Amino acid sequence: MPPTVLLIILRKNERTVGGNIEFYEKYGVIIVIASFIFELAVFIIIFLIGISGRVKYLSYIGKNITNIKTQQYLNPIEIKGCDEIAQLAEDINTMSERLKENYEKERKQEEAKNELIVAVSHDLKTPLTSLLGYLELLNKDKSTLTKEQKEFLEVAYSKSKNLQKLIDELFEYTKLSNNFIKLNKVPFNIAVLVNQIVGEHILFLSQKNITVDIQCTENELVCDVDIEKFIRVIDNLVNNAQKYSYRDSVFTIKMWEDAKSIKLSFINNGDNISKEDLTKIFDEMYRIDKSRNAEIEGSGLGLAICKKIIQLHGGGIWAECHGNTISLNIELPIIQTA
Repeated sequence: MPPTVLLIILRKNERTVGGNIEFYEKYGVIIVIASFIFELAVFIIIFLIGISGRVKYLSYIGKNITNIKTQQYLNPIEIKGCDEIAQLAEDINTMSERLKENYEKERKQEEAKNELIVAVSHDLKTPLTSLLGYLELLNKDKSTLTKEQKEFLEVAYSKSKNLQKLIDELFEYTKLSNNFIKLNKVPFNIAVLVNQIVGEHILFLSQKNITVDIQCTENELVCDVDIEKFIRVIDNLVNNAQKYSYRDSVFTIKMWEDAKSIKLSFINNGDNISKEDLTKIFDEMYRIDKSRNAEIEGSGLGLAICKKIIQLHGGGIWAECHGNTISLNIELPIIQTA
């Protein structure tokens, strides 16, 4: 029986039967307090029951908003009720729809740009191939040419080869960016692969008196890789060290395996790279200090291609710089055994 009802009965009993004045005086305040607490508890329970649904709805909205971390836009949120929370959900849906429209627009623009690059690259390759063919024919018989003509021929041939390389890399990067390339992954010991590729560069590294130090904790570092694509990555990284290392320095390659991944670090000594440049070093067409490195030929796509290939393998690649020590690091998932 609720305290308020009990209090009314006691008061009624006091009037009709003479009441128990002493009992009422002794317990009346307690009954009033108990009555207040009971009614407050009832109110709180009713209030919580009333808002529990809205709290769950807010939690549902919050979870959907969190998904934007992994999505370009949000899936539509179900509208429940007609209060401020429902209005919030409606506003979020409107925002998500606009994000979706912008994303689709940007995606189509990116596809159109890449298709244009592929088309232009293809159209350039045909006449360039013919040009290189004629230049090679001239190179075979230079006896009739003057010294100056021979110099011009060598420059024309060299620049044409560089242009061919740039077009090939641009074409490859565009295909990688649009997932046109499917990986043919097989289990392979990448430690052997790295040693083989570095060996092919020893002669060029020795021209700058660069000593190579390969450190590997295991004889076998096996992971699933597309061998042809992974060779391209290692070749680009070694070539990068060859270009930008100081003369009379050490080029160190470290390879090891931990519980979750296989890691490789390509460490060379060269000019310090700022934190800002470190975040952009794998961007397409990005070259650090273009004026300083103008004499070093390159497309600016080598590291960007490395990044795309490693990402397709489910791994990561990043750069670090401490003073004049630069390291380009790769992390690849190991083969999961049953």
